[in-house]
Amino acid sequence: MSRGPVTILVALVAPAVVAWACTDGGIVGGECLPGACGDGGGHPDGAADGAADGTADGALDASEDGDSDGASWDGSADRDGPDDDAGDGGPGDGGPGDGGDACTPPYVTASQCGDCFTQCVGATPLCSPGDGGHACVPLCDPPLVACNGQCVDLNNDPMHCGACNNQCPSGICQSGQCVGAVVGHLVTACMNYEQSFQNAPQTLLLGNAVFLPLADPVRILAYHQHTPANVRNRVNQTIGWAAQAKNRTFSLTTAATPAAVLSQLSILSFDVLLVYDQPNAPAGTLGPAGASWQTAVDQFSKAGGVVVALASDAGVNAMPALLSSAGILAVSAVNAHTGTLYNKAPADAVGVNVLSPFASLTRTCTLTASDAAGPTTVYVVGDAPGQGQGAPVVVHRIQAP
Repeated sequence: MSRGPVTILVALVAPAVVAWACTDGGIVGGECLPGACGDGGGHPDGAADGAADGTADGALDASEDGDSDGASWDGSADRDGPDDDAGDGGPGDGGPGDGGDACTPPYVTASQCGDCFTQCVGATPLCSPGDGGHACVPLCDPPLVACNGQCVDLNNDPMHCGACNNQCPSGICQSGQCVGAVVGHLVTACMNYEQSFQNAPQTLLLGNAVFLPLADPVRILAYHQHTPANVRNRVNQTIGWAAQAKNRTFSLTTAATPAAVLSQLSILSFDVLLVYDQPNAPAGTLGPAGASWQTAVDQFSKAGGVVVALASDAGVNAMPALLSSAGILAVSAVNAHTGTLYNKAPADAVGVNVLSPFASLTRTCTLTASDAAGPTTVYVVGDAPGQGQGAPVVVHRIQAP
């Protein structure tokens, strides 16, 4: 069978126009001279394609580096792929736009804190959240400072007192200074000095206790919140008599609340904490007050401070709660006493030179104490002669660091 003539249509395609990305050279035969193209290669579309780009993707790159090499326009002159390392700020350059390269969100590490380029070093080595993002912060929040990789308080850390690695031999650091070179004292006297005389044994007892510190003047912090004015004034007068007899001086600062005591009690500021008898205290108030002092009293006495607490059976008889909760002396009760008193420890610093026996004065009482007499707990004055006999009236506890 014969067939008719076959017509062959030939489509003429206009030559492709290629825009060469040449910078400082010329074009020779359709190719960039070596070193002239913006992407450093000798081919129209650089080194990333590995070819003249005439066969792989149709030479035109019409789809912006399109179908054959699978790249998208990265904003550079060569329109290459994501790994062109051209430093043009787009994908493949390690910047935020890479989505999987060297720097990607979230920026929560010390090397990339808040953004790609912020590194936490030096005084602010940590990356911490805040204000809706992350920022570099110090290792420790003030007043803590970093010592050997730990956050410490230079004001009270005995291993880092005032400076890193400054260790206190006594184990006591207060306000950035090592303290505690001498022993402290806790003296409880069940007599409130509502009645006193200049040359009485009771005056010598109080003077021996208040002037245990070697400082001159002796700095006294006195708590008086629930103390009648006449009792407070009489105690102060008795201390004045004792100071005159010993040729000593003192200064007295009053504290009207437990919080005022707590905020001021430091061996760097005071030598003695004086607690007047508190007969006007409402029931249930002195126990919590003493509990709030416990740590401060312990640190103060271990640093060489002296605590002198006076008591009586007046009022609601609340002083045992304060004495016990503050750690001054474990006392369950006080009991009114009239008659004769005995110096049971004439060699003790509080009992030295106090005659025996002597008569009790107004508001004298005995203590029901849990702390047994021993080397560091001395029953100085009692209602019967001899150690181990009767009930104590004056107790002296020695507090070593």
